[in-house]
Amino acid sequence: MDLLQPHHFDIRLRNLMVGIDLQQLSRVSSSRLKDTALPDLGLIELVSGDSFQNDYSQLYLSMFHTGERERVDLIVQRLRDDFAGIRSGLAPYRIVGIRDPNGEAVGAAQFSVLMLAGGRFAVPYLQYIYVRAENRRQDLSEVLHTMVLAVATADANATVEGRVVPFTLFETAPTGHGSTQTSRTEATERTTIHAKSGSRALMLRSRSAGSSGAFSAHVQPGLEPEEGPLTLIWAVRPSPAPSIEYDVGECGKALVAAYYRSLRDEGFPEKNIALAERIVEERVEGREFFDMPLADVTAAMYKDLPGSHET
Repeated sequence: MDLLQPHHFDIRLRNLMVGIDLQQLSRVSSSRLKDTALPDLGLIELVSGDSFQNDYSQLYLSMFHTGERERVDLIVQRLRDDFAGIRSGLAPYRIVGIRDPNGEAVGAAQFSVLMLAGGRFAVPYLQYIYVRAENRRQDLSEVLHTMVLAVATADANATVEGRVVPFTLFETAPTGHGSTQTSRTEATERTTIHAKSGSRALMLRSRSAGSSGAFSAHVQPGLEPEEGPLTLIWAVRPSPAPSIEYDVGECGKALVAAYYRSLRDEGFPEKNIALAERIVEERVEGREFFDMPLADVTAAMYKDLPGSHET
């Protein structure tokens, strides 16, 4: 990442990241990126509402089916509000995009930066990350992951507490998840990729001695009024930055609270949020948060649990 030059960044992003060491936040060496990502990297930018609508939205829509994606108009309005400076007090919402040397959108990462109670940590909640098909296997997703950490670090530095960013939080479908052989194969491949990055599942287990079993700690509320809750798996991807100590078990409840607070801030249906939150509260009762290998997550840990709604 230290091979990137100022002209590789739009001015808003460049100004935001002053003083941040990108290579320290990257899992991939500069020598490798020189051969993989840099040849097809024209510009990295903080995406505006108009840019998302005009240049990125079709790529976004092509990557996710209706039940798992947010409406484009809501994303555009949120970005416009952010650029206008009228989101004070809300979790920062960011889209980092990559364009090729011809100015075409190649990929993007869409995320909120959750400020956890206690004042120590800020955690980027990665909602979507995608790269167009012809540019996969070029480490552009790794560039996006690095930029997510960099932008979240800048937002964390801007807080009074001077928070640090210990990991990225995202949701995923575990090995073998899906209704078709193709979807199950894709889920398994994604799990393998996530595991190679050091990502681990954030789960719940009983505090009682002798009890066994793990359960998903994540319930996504329906994003539209008519949609029900969806149980998937939360995963944490540790930051490569050195000397950031944290206990994921101690962060669990704060993550849940910050996640649902951000959904309320963004105006998602309150009835749906309250239902999902209540389901998680019931699961957390008598249990503790812990992390485990993604490959070890089984269907019994997230399917047919109270409130699960498989699609």
